[in-house]
Amino acid sequence: MFRQLENARSVEPLHGDGLTNALHLVVLADGRKAVLRQPKVARDLPKFVVPGAPEVLACNGRGDVLVEYVEGRTLADALPVSAEVWRSIGEAFRKIHRIGLLHNDVNLYNVIVGDGRATLIDWDNPGLGNPLDELAAFEEHLYLHGTVLPQAFWDGYGDRPDPDLLRLHRIAGCIGWLASEDWREWEDDPALRPELLARVRNWRRLLARWLADQFRTEFLAAEVAVLQHRQRPEDRHEHRGPEHGQ
Repeated sequence: MFRQLENARSVEPLHGDGLTNALHLVVLADGRKAVLRQPKVARDLPKFVVPGAPEVLACNGRGDVLVEYVEGRTLADALPVSAEVWRSIGEAFRKIHRIGLLHNDVNLYNVIVGDGRATLIDWDNPGLGNPLDELAAFEEHLYLHGTVLPQAFWDGYGDRPDPDLLRLHRIAGCIGWLASEDWREWEDDPALRPELLARVRNWRRLLARWLADQFRTEFLAAEVAVLQHRQRPEDRHEHRGPEHGQ
């Protein structure tokens, strides 16, 4: 596949938390560690270098990539973390947002922390966009892990957007995610481990509950249920029997 693998000291499966990649930990001939990421579905890789991102050692047209290994733990596994780490995370976001880039997959498993620093990994889909969308998405993922962005993050980021405006972006992003095909793809993926499938099902429930809480009318809460179950209220036939379960 890649010439660096021909003389590698070892190549072992890496049982991480990725939902869309098969991962292997590689020890190269010179002793450096790298991660081999192979997407379950072929994809194009970004055509530019992202400042501060782990070094890409090799890639191919299918989307397989051999990338520098970053020592540390994922933010999901490391929580709670110190104010110093939160400031470092804020600084990592600031660096990319100030040059006009978004990471576009800012879940907590794509933030590696260690020794008071933070690194954003898995740069498969960077692009242009509104930083408020990314900040709102990060807030949303933190909510799924039972926490919120502390002031130390904003200290590192440099400025804090209007909370009401950020909330609007989060509502829009939450609606878009609930209406996306992600959930169907995960449900249909036979390779997804049971604990990961249980996690994404719980995420879906939490997102729907959060979105419903943002609106106080019965009508809008019903619309959230439409997104969650992909059924219109008039098609549910609630008097004919119980609804399908998750």
